[in-house]
Amino acid sequence: MNAHINREKNIRSRGTHRVLFRMAVVVVLVAIVFFGMRYLRFIREMIFKESAGHLTEIYEQVNHSLNNLVRQNWEAMQMWAPYLRDVSDEAMVGTYVQNIKADMGFTDFLFLSREGEYRTIAGKKGYLILMENLTRLFLNGEEIVTTSVQIGESEIMVFAIPCTPGTYCGMEYEAMAITFNNNDMVKALEISAFGGEAKSYVICSDGRVLVDNANEQSRSVYNLFGMLRERSDMTNADISHLIQEIQAEKTGVTLVRLDGKSSYLVFESMDVENWSIIGLVPADVVNASMNKLQTITMFVVITISASLFIALLILLEHNRRKTLKAKDIEILYREELFSTLSNNVDDIFLMLDSDNLHVDYVSPNIDKLIGISEEEARANVWSVRKLEGNEYAIPILDLMKDIPPGQQDEWERKYVHQKTREIRWFRITVLCRVIQSKKKYIIVLSDRSKEKKINQELEAAVNTANRASRAKSIFLSNMSHDIRTPMNAVIGFATLVLSNIDSRERVREYAIKIISSADHLMGLINDVLDMSRIENGKIQIKETEECLSDILHDIKSIVGSQICTKQLSLYMKIADDTCENVSCDKMRLKQLLLNLLSNAIKFTPAEGSIFVQISQLGNSPDGKGVFEIRVKDTGIGMSPEFVSKLFDPFEREHTSTVSGTQGTGLGMAISKNIIDLMGGSIRVVTKQGAGTEFIVELPLKLGTAAASIEKIRELEGAKALVVDSNCETNTSTVKALAQLGMEAEGAESGEEAKIRSRQALEAHHAFQVYVIDQKLSDMNGADAVEQICSAAEDPLPIIVLTAYDWTEIAMTVNDRYSVEFCSKPVFRSDIQAALLTALRKKQGRAEQVLPFENTLCFQGKRILLAEDNALNQEIAKEILEDYGFVIETASDGGEVMQKVICAEPGYYSLILMDIQMPVLNGYEAARRIRALENPLHIHLPIIAMTANAFEEDRNEAKESGMDGFLPKPLDFRALIWTLEKLFCCQKD
Repeated sequence: MNAHINREKNIRSRGTHRVLFRMAVVVVLVAIVFFGMRYLRFIREMIFKESAGHLTEIYEQVNHSLNNLVRQNWEAMQMWAPYLRDVSDEAMVGTYVQNIKADMGFTDFLFLSREGEYRTIAGKKGYLILMENLTRLFLNGEEIVTTSVQIGESEIMVFAIPCTPGTYCGMEYEAMAITFNNNDMVKALEISAFGGEAKSYVICSDGRVLVDNANEQSRSVYNLFGMLRERSDMTNADISHLIQEIQAEKTGVTLVRLDGKSSYLVFESMDVENWSIIGLVPADVVNASMNKLQTITMFVVITISASLFIALLILLEHNRRKTLKAKDIEILYREELFSTLSNNVDDIFLMLDSDNLHVDYVSPNIDKLIGISEEEARANVWSVRKLEGNEYAIPILDLMKDIPPGQQDEWERKYVHQKTREIRWFRITVLCRVIQSKKKYIIVLSDRSKEKKINQELEAAVNTANRASRAKSIFLSNMSHDIRTPMNAVIGFATLVLSNIDSRERVREYAIKIISSADHLMGLINDVLDMSRIENGKIQIKETEECLSDILHDIKSIVGSQICTKQLSLYMKIADDTCENVSCDKMRLKQLLLNLLSNAIKFTPAEGSIFVQISQLGNSPDGKGVFEIRVKDTGIGMSPEFVSKLFDPFEREHTSTVSGTQGTGLGMAISKNIIDLMGGSIRVVTKQGAGTEFIVELPLKLGTAAASIEKIRELEGAKALVVDSNCETNTSTVKALAQLGMEAEGAESGEEAKIRSRQALEAHHAFQVYVIDQKLSDMNGADAVEQICSAAEDPLPIIVLTAYDWTEIAMTVNDRYSVEFCSKPVFRSDIQAALLTALRKKQGRAEQVLPFENTLCFQGKRILLAEDNALNQEIAKEILEDYGFVIETASDGGEVMQKVICAEPGYYSLILMDIQMPVLNGYEAARRIRALENPLHIHLPIIAMTANAFEEDRNEAKESGMDGFLPKPLDFRALIWTLEKLFCCQKD
């Protein structure tokens, strides 16, 4: 019984399997048929798309050829028209036309009248039927191409253009034309790709056939749309749609049945008139290769389908056997994948049993991320507690006990890596899950250290940006005050000028103060512009070979008046072993020194001292010399808090001591950026109330040129006495005189100098040159000169060293002495110049320096002033006319060019050229003047005037052919000095 029951169960089971198998087979067969039909439809669609694309490309080429043919004919006729217009000999016209006919291959050349009458070169007359095209040709002046039928002859293609009216063989014509037989035009439509089976037409928008290459002599087509209605399966709606597509100048391909055969109809609009190209190509010709491909594809699909069906039967049985094995492999792969991922990601995974917190799983990367080995974590999960650096935080293992099944919770923790002691931040996620009726905790520790670091950096960047924003706001507040202060002075003193217009002395005093305030305002603006250019990366270092002594000399000349005004002592020195010739950016180095010196002058009280020293420390690894620049003052110093932000833009120390000092807070930021660009460093030593010292180290390329020392021939071997209480000044002056070829000695007081002078006189070896400081420790001014030099029989040059105004002492010195003054700090070049001047005075041949008031060399010089601003134009004109110049003005670059071209050579002596002008800017106007044919224009001086006063603007002015460059607002002292050099030196 039991065996029978089992047998029936097996039979029923097998029957069920057979039914399922048959159902599976039917489903597979239906799927194969369904997808086979879809695939065949897909193939047919692909064949149509490929064929349509191929045909479109071919007829685009035909269209391009026809358009080129029309364009070439029109271009050729436009070239012939001027020749035929200018030649009066009809025989020459005939010869010319015959030649171009041979080249172009047209049927005939016609001269056309307004009525459509024509005459050929051979003298043949006729009438062209052009209908509305006559209006387009003669009234609208359009070029036309059309078909026409001559009376008694076949249809031709006509290309016609309007031309200058003329007469040929007694007939007046206003147009010319060339004609082609339509058979010749058909050649352009020949398509060799389809073995002559393609039919091509050129039609108008109404369907009328203009050109037909169908080669159907017995069935010529007059209207294509009519032919389609009669001979194709297209409905009136289809033809109407086709007409709309053609009239809309669209391109397309469609399938039609023409004369019982399937054909591709291709249409494409032309650029000529409103014509279109129509192609009719049999589908079996186009699809010959595709049909073969379709047959092969069907065979392949059927074969593959049968093979797949058989293979499916085999796989159904085989699949059952592989299922269990695949599941085992899948589990193995998942474990391997999870292990690999956990080793290479910054996440630690743990699974704990809820009852005893036994570790069921721990990822092997736990050692790498937190410094606890996998074995230690498995043995005692409580070992992770020692990671938690915050002893007040509740441990995660205690917190997770409150998480209900199916829920999760998250915390942030800072852990200490147990091996590297590195601080790391983790995002801890604990999930509580029930697996096979057991409660498990899944813990994910995600390392967020990189994100935390990035966030901290972003926060620091935001804080920096906020500080910069606040600093700029403070800067704007400061600048509002600093700019208004000199502006108030300018406005106030200008008002006083108007109130005291009759007092020459007061007007002069107020004008000087206005200029001083304007100079200060210009300095503020320059600082802001320099900082903006530095932040935009537009500052570049351009090195040239310079002399450090010359640079210090220039600096001394610039700050000299400020030093005297505040009654400060300035000491400048270059160490003995220092190479003075270096390659550097002279402008930027001077700017750096001026910024440092300006700060020292601002914050040093009256009668204080400022020291500048340059020395060479050694050489850098790249062969450059390392130079140290020290700028030290005895001023008020700085607080430690301000020193930390000294080089930040817009920062100024706000204390009661410096509250009245003006500035932008940009000078030190600019200096720091210049030093960085030159590859150097800067540090500051300061103490409040005890002064400040800036120490700059710069790597500079050592120069090759040796400094030349020109000795004074008249004083070679002469004995000189230097009297100065300052030991350093005394020593350096003695060395300078020795380099000039003299025997120099030093004395530190007036009494010592008197004794030594008398002793030298008694020994018949008296001093011939005296260099005396104005302020000695025991004497002063004129007394020192009188007492020290009284022992001399006939002293030669006497040089008085002074850091202040020497007008008063000059008035008290005895006239019998040849006295010259030299400002401190002293350089060899200053001593040399003072000695030479004193010698010439002694010899009665002192050089006369041409002052600005002597304007003889300016009289009659004509200047063309190019300035578009009426106010600036008026100011410059008034000032220059006061100096004797004749001024003409121009308000734009075009007017400048017109005046220069119309003027006689030498009429203008100079052009003052504004840069930002309408019509032509100053650079372009200068280039065009230099390009004029007259060689005298090449040497006409041109000086640029511009508010764009940066180095690149100077370079562009030079490249455009200008001879000078003056920044705006104009310093008229610098302008007159420039003109003096130009005109007075030329005269000499």
